[in-house]
Amino acid sequence: MKRERMMRHGRVLSSVLVVLIGAAGGSAEETGLKIANAGFEASEGKEPAGWHWWSRTNHGSATRTEAVKQGGDRSVCIRHDGPRDWAFSSDTKLPVKPGQAFRVLAWAKADKGGVQLAVVATAKGKTLSWDIGSAAAPASGEWVHLDAPVHVPAGCDGIYVRFVGQRDTLAWVDDVALRPWTPPAPKPRKKVRGYAFDAQRVTEKLRRGLVAVPAGEGKVHVSWRLRGRDPNFIAFRLYRREGGGEPVCLTPRALRKTTDFLDTTAPAGKKCTYSLTLVAYDKIAPTGEETEAVAAEKPRPYVSIKLDGKHTFQKAGIGDLDGDRRYDFVLKQPGDNIDPYVKYWKRSLDTYKLEAYRHDGKLLWRHDLGWAIERGIWYSPYLVWDFDGDGKAEVAVKTGEGDPRDAEGKVQSGPEYVTILDGRTGKPKAQAPWPDRGMFPSYNYASRNQLGVAYLDGKTPCLIVERGTYNVIVVDAYELAGGTLRKLWRWDNRRLPRSYWGQGAHWMHCADVDGDGRDEVLLGSAVLDDDGRELWTTGLGHPDHCYLGDLIPSRPGLEIYYGMESRQKANGMCMVCAKTGKLLWGFAQPTRHVHGSGLCSDLTAETPGSECYSADTDSQKKLAYARMHTCGGKEIGRENLGGFSPRAAYWNADPQREILVGNRLSTLGEVGKKPLLRLEGRWVLTADILGDWREEIVTSLPGEMRIYTTPIPATDRRPCLMEDPVYRIDTAHTAMGYTQPPTLSYDLATSGTR
Repeated sequence: MKRERMMRHGRVLSSVLVVLIGAAGGSAEETGLKIANAGFEASEGKEPAGWHWWSRTNHGSATRTEAVKQGGDRSVCIRHDGPRDWAFSSDTKLPVKPGQAFRVLAWAKADKGGVQLAVVATAKGKTLSWDIGSAAAPASGEWVHLDAPVHVPAGCDGIYVRFVGQRDTLAWVDDVALRPWTPPAPKPRKKVRGYAFDAQRVTEKLRRGLVAVPAGEGKVHVSWRLRGRDPNFIAFRLYRREGGGEPVCLTPRALRKTTDFLDTTAPAGKKCTYSLTLVAYDKIAPTGEETEAVAAEKPRPYVSIKLDGKHTFQKAGIGDLDGDRRYDFVLKQPGDNIDPYVKYWKRSLDTYKLEAYRHDGKLLWRHDLGWAIERGIWYSPYLVWDFDGDGKAEVAVKTGEGDPRDAEGKVQSGPEYVTILDGRTGKPKAQAPWPDRGMFPSYNYASRNQLGVAYLDGKTPCLIVERGTYNVIVVDAYELAGGTLRKLWRWDNRRLPRSYWGQGAHWMHCADVDGDGRDEVLLGSAVLDDDGRELWTTGLGHPDHCYLGDLIPSRPGLEIYYGMESRQKANGMCMVCAKTGKLLWGFAQPTRHVHGSGLCSDLTAETPGSECYSADTDSQKKLAYARMHTCGGKEIGRENLGGFSPRAAYWNADPQREILVGNRLSTLGEVGKKPLLRLEGRWVLTADILGDWREEIVTSLPGEMRIYTTPIPATDRRPCLMEDPVYRIDTAHTAMGYTQPPTLSYDLATSGTR
């Protein structure tokens, strides 16, 4: 047997003529790199010579056929009925050098399952990367010309070509070629000039967000917003009215230190109405806002909004839908989730609905997303923002048409759109195509969709539409002007080096990271400049969590903290400069799969800046160990803070956040002990929605949305956190992706008091 194998390999090698010419010169005809039996005309029995078949479960085959072909007399028919993956690989190993570039060409036709052409990189005979260039043919029944650019990475000295796929597959492949290629120089792009470029930046104009809740022991806590444009000397007077009586001033001496008040004289069991006036320049002006509360012995630190039904909700978008300068809510219901990955996917039992509620709980409208949108986070991104600058927020959402589900229940065909709904009525007002699913190698990868908002010219809120996370990523940018979506640019990584492939995260950030006054788009481990060109990439791959903000206050500019899902030899938990992507510090040990949303926020006054918490997994995807680092990278803890995804909120009177584990809110060091607050319902988001600068916690219960707000008296006053652009956009993005607490562009502990 050994002698037979040696003779076989000898025949294969003797039939191979490899001509390798550098990527810098020559036409494709002059310098084409030859792969043994690239047209599958030569054979060893039914198998094509110079190629071999592999299946993880020993299923399937790759055999020559005359029945279906693209060129020449033969092609290869791939049949696989196994439950896992397969590969059909060339035996031709081509020596290469880092920095060279090639194009892999082939034809493929898939009736079932799809097929992907991929180039494997090797180093000293060992696999360096399974994919440094690829292109895919979906199950369309048509011949597809595959064209995959290849950039040879550092450390690579060899490459070979293969076709790969998963599960049930019926496909044909033919005419493979590998040719040198000179990547085209990046084309210059014009800077975005949106409709607001020559005007003021489009921002929200909010009222004071007056809110009152029973604080227990017969007390009522009342709080309101301080706005960034308020003069430092502004003061407030608070009034209370019982029933139909006259308002009584509770603060004869106007309040200047804080924007809250603890009413200790509220009559027990009676509904009281609170109102507020401004005191500035020796003038008094009413705010026109009122709020009600009933004093009680037990605290009730939340506002309840009853839903139109007994359902729960999964996501909440926040914005002023009707122009009254108060936050309204767009909820996506019900609260369950389906993941596109083959091990987690299941058939949708019903459709998602968007429901819009006014700040007072009135249902404005309901929009059924229909069967074209499967019931999972990654199929159904939406975003609430005032895109056209008229003072009323719109709703951007991924939509489709009709019922395009296949026999299995998956949506793999049919038109897809980004649709703009009127915030007041829910009626469509603009629409544009969603990036096409045909650019992606499989259903799982094509089903990863996100939305974002970025001020690409510094003034105009632009809509960011993203498809892809783990390999191919395509991003479109639009502005909503004159009632239509105008396309600004497209970014497509398919012809870029592999360091820009698979760099997407479960969460998008948009912020001015380079200080030019225009927002960039943080996809994950890669950043796009405001004009749609790539700015930088770490090349580390897909992060499970990434936080952007002023995480290291002693350092100028913004930083990004990463927890990497992709396996790393080092830096699986790391901090980088947001402007350049330069590594500032990293966890030195190997990581397997840093999981969940982690946490990055200022949690203790003992160390400056944001503390960084992440946890790695074991082979069963259970928590293996946890680490907490200072913003400078010093390890300060190994405690398991409730798993992979603890949450946080500014709740008490200091500028450090408290930690939410399950339904228990505690300070760092007190996790597992008596909590500051015990919530009911499933956590949905944390944001500064009502009252003073402390944050609210939104939870979902059957038939109810609760907005928990702190009853703890403040010790200073700070502008509303929603006025910070990084924080506000982070909060908008909580309506899609895997939610994490928003971050700030400044350090709250060392700035922000008024």
